[in-house]
Amino acid sequence: MSKRAVVAGLGLMVVLGACNRYGPSQAYTTPGWYLEKPRLMMVAGPEIFAGPMTYEECEARRTSFPPSASSNLLCIMEKTMPGPYGPYTASPPTPKS
Repeated sequence: MSKRAVVAGLGLMVVLGACNRYGPSQAYTTPGWYLEKPRLMMVAGPEIFAGPMTYEECEARRTSFPPSASSNLLCIMEKTMPGPYGPYTASPPTPKS
């Protein structure tokens, strides 16, 4: 295996690790409306910009972005902690004690 492949692989892991900074596991605090940018192809799940808030606050925050960016953002009601792919999957089941 060449040194370039090893360095490229390590660089890719660092970049993917940085993508999880605003993921659901870090940003979710309580149920409510969250401003999210879904990323279907990323293992890290959606990028959460703000929340929890009311729906009106979420829409106001979403429309404050430029039109090219705001069209990619969604206000999503999260009642439980989002799964690894955001609103597209359920949270993992909680173990029974």
